[in-house]
Amino acid sequence: MKEPGTDGEAGIPAPGADGQAFPFFGVLAAVASLALAVVFPLIKPLAWSVLLSFSVYPLFEKMREGPFRRRSDGFSAAAATGMIVLFAVIPCIFVLVLALREGVRLHGFVLEVLAAMESTGEGALATLLPEWLVEHIRPWMVRYPAIRGWVRETAARGAVEAVSAAGDAALFLYYVSIITVSCFFLLRDGKYIVSYLREIVPLPPDQAAGFFDRGNRTLQAVVYGVLLTALVQGAAGGLGWLIAGLPNPVLFGALMTFFALIPFLGTAFVWLPGGVYLLAVSDWTGGLILLGWGVLVVGTIGRVLKALFISGGGKIHFFVVFVGIVGGLAAWGILGLFIGPPVMSLFLFLLENYRITRKTRILHMEAHSGADLASSGAGVYDQEN
Repeated sequence: MKEPGTDGEAGIPAPGADGQAFPFFGVLAAVASLALAVVFPLIKPLAWSVLLSFSVYPLFEKMREGPFRRRSDGFSAAAATGMIVLFAVIPCIFVLVLALREGVRLHGFVLEVLAAMESTGEGALATLLPEWLVEHIRPWMVRYPAIRGWVRETAARGAVEAVSAAGDAALFLYYVSIITVSCFFLLRDGKYIVSYLREIVPLPPDQAAGFFDRGNRTLQAVVYGVLLTALVQGAAGGLGWLIAGLPNPVLFGALMTFFALIPFLGTAFVWLPGGVYLLAVSDWTGGLILLGWGVLVVGTIGRVLKALFISGGGKIHFFVVFVGIVGGLAAWGILGLFIGPPVMSLFLFLLENYRITRKTRILHMEAHSGADLASSGAGVYDQEN
């Protein structure tokens, strides 16, 4: 039997008992600030862990109810985490290695061109651009030396930036290790974490249930609508790149996946320059194939899948999703593409609950005032009679 003024069997003083609310919340705020300082450096990998765990959680549940139903949840969580590593982490590492290799090769190539430009002039541009284009550019570079200097500076800076990405490889691997470990525990203990969060959210039970349901539907729609659409578009774009006869279709397919996540850019930011380049070097067949493939296949896939997943799956107004994606991208980068829409949707959910609560309170006050007036009128009538 718990003692008065305590919470639970451990005899912990209740936050509001005996005037202890302010000291309790003061200590809570102090410890929470220290905990935030500990967690803050890991915010991004932990957020990616939540996102990836959410994406494969249906698979985890099927494994737990299917082949691993007689074993602990740890086996299913380990298997689902292995799927994340196989289909998300390893492809990212592969693309990173390809990008670094191409960056190193580009750096050496540009250095050779810059050295040739120092000795032979702008004729070295013919190794980079079609000859007919060089013939149009050379007079401008001769007439305006500033353009020549800008070309050299831009080429050198671009090559250096491509190689400098190698410095982020160690940080990337560090994040990958954190994401992998976190995904395992989030999958295994996710239902307990969500249940705990439901209990501490300062909302009535029905509103808390609606809050989490709205967040789940929004995140599900965005993950499947944005991420899966980008993956399918990247795969289709890489196939078109291969059919057109251009090199490194895997690398450029990965680039299309990346740009498919960004509004107003999309996969056209990659396949359109590729098609124009093929037309510029007189490869009309390859150029027309790539441009047509990008417009008819890759573009159609994006429109159909996004409309199917986002608008239909989550029953969210597209303008809310649009603002969340664009604003989230500006605020948090690629991660904001997935965080922004749920944040906007939950904010509107809370506003709607506030509107309903306020309207109900006003109607109740009006009804109460009307009842008081009616009773007062009845009393006056009785006194007159």
